Amino acid sequence: MELETVQLTVQRPGSAKLSIPAKLTALGEYLYRLSIAWPAGGERRHFDAPDLYECLREFRRVIEPEGFRVLCQGARPNVCPSGMARSMGGAWKSYTHKLGEPSSIDDLVETFAPVGDIASVGTVEEQDEFFRRHWEEFEKRA
Repeated sequence: MELETVQLTVQRPGSAKLSIPAKLTALGEYLYRLSIAWPAGGERRHFDAPDLYECLREFRRVIEPEGFRVLCQGARPNVCPSGMARSMGGAWKSYTHKLGEPSSIDDLVETFAPVGDIASVGTVEEQDEFFRRHWEEFEKRA
């Protein structure tokens, strides 16, 4: 079932932004697809995962070695969906996190909502590193 088509903005540092339509589809329970023509205007590629956030991360793993970044909330280093957001909504929404602190409903963002500046986003590796440190700090405070 097609959920929506979103415009993803992709950019290399110092280069112009590219706006590319990405089709988001629910293939079944806990199986989603991000479908996008990559490189821009090229053949449509499919990125399947248990939720939309992980679909986005799969796409990012392909483009990041070439220096590209996706300019959306789900690509910010401190953004990740909760388990409930993953299981109940396919990670359509995610939380912004402050190092070592719990998030609240006020910290919810749409995973594919655009961000304006490439400096706001990071790589999948930087995201993983942030959350490794986040949970270490969180456990220290508990």
